[in-house]
Amino acid sequence: MMRLASVALITALMAGSAPAGSPVTDSSVERIVARELATWPKEPGGAAVTVRIAGRTLFFNEGVADPATKRPITSDSLFNLASLGKVFDATLLALALRQGELSLDDPVDKYVTELQQSGDIRRVTLGQLATHTSGLLLPQDHPPWPTEGYTLPEFIRVLAAWKADKRHQPGKQHIYTHAGFILLHLALERRFQSPISDLIDARVLKPLGMANTILPLGNENGRAQLAPALLEQAVLGYSEEGEAIGAPGDVQGYYHWPGTAQMYSSARDMAAFSPPTSASCRLTRAASGYAGCAARHFSDGPARHPGARLGGGSWPAPAHREKRRSQQHDLLHRYDARREAWYPHSVQSRQ
Repeated sequence: MMRLASVALITALMAGSAPAGSPVTDSSVERIVARELATWPKEPGGAAVTVRIAGRTLFFNEGVADPATKRPITSDSLFNLASLGKVFDATLLALALRQGELSLDDPVDKYVTELQQSGDIRRVTLGQLATHTSGLLLPQDHPPWPTEGYTLPEFIRVLAAWKADKRHQPGKQHIYTHAGFILLHLALERRFQSPISDLIDARVLKPLGMANTILPLGNENGRAQLAPALLEQAVLGYSEEGEAIGAPGDVQGYYHWPGTAQMYSSARDMAAFSPPTSASCRLTRAASGYAGCAARHFSDGPARHPGARLGGGSWPAPAHREKRRSQQHDLLHRYDARREAWYPHSVQSRQ
C-alpha cells in the first residue's frame, strides 16, 4: 500500500521510545521509522516520511513510486493530498482575514451572488464553511455514494434549493462537508476575481517556496494536468488489495469545473508548509476550526496517511469510476455513526 506518513507517527513513537529529557538522535528516529515501515506490505508502493523534531527536519523514503518503471519514492515524489488540501484553503482565508479583505461573518451570498435569491443557504457564512458548521451536507458527502456529480450551474441550483433542518442548521452542528469547501472556493474566487489555484499559488505556495505543490486542472479522463516534470514525480496509487488505481497524476471528484481537483504535494514541500513557527500555522489558527493551525493538522492525525492511494484514472464505465471514488474516500476518512457524517482521519469530531 502506498502511504504518505504523517508527523504524528514519529512523534507518538518517539514519546514512547526515548527517556524523558534525553536527546533524540537522527539514528534513533531512523530506527523508529524503519520499525514502523517494516509492518507495512513490502509491495507494491512505499512511503515518504517527514519528521520534525528539536528544530530538525528529517526525511525517510521507502519503496517505489511506480512498479512498472521501478522509480523510487523520494522526498520530492508527488502525492495526491485529497482532503488535506483544505488546510491550504483555510490558510488562504486566514491571510485574507488578516488583511481585512473579508470577514468570517460575511454571508456566502455576498460573493456568490447567484445565491442572493435563494433560501437557507443565504444564512451560511464564510466562517461556518471553513469550520464545517454550515449545516450543508449533500449526497456526495456521504455513503451510499451517488454516481452523478455537478457542473457549476448544477451546483448553484442545488445550493439554492438546499433546506436546513433541525440536524443541519447553520452554526449549530459540526459536520464535515466537502461541498462546503467547494462553496468556500467559489466565494474566494468571486471576492478576488481570480481562480482558486492562482490565489493559493500566489498567496501561500510561492511565499513558502513550495514549488512542487499544485492544485491542477483535471481533464475529461480524470488526469491532473501537471507539467511534465511534475507528472514524472507523481506516485501511483493502490487499493487495500494492492491493485493499482488509475495512473500517476489522477484526480477524482464530483465537481466538474476548474479548481475542484485534489492538490498534489511532496514530503519536502509539506515540511516547508508545516513548521510550528511558520506563517501558515499562525495564520490558519485565526480562521480554521477545521484544524488548530496548518502544522497541527498534519501532526494530530493518525499514524499514517494513505495519500498516494488516492489515484484515480480513466476507468471505462461509470460503475468503475464510482468504485474508485468510493475507495479513495474511504481510505482517507472515517464515519462517525453518531453524527452520521464522514471526517478525515486527521480531524476529530467534536463531542
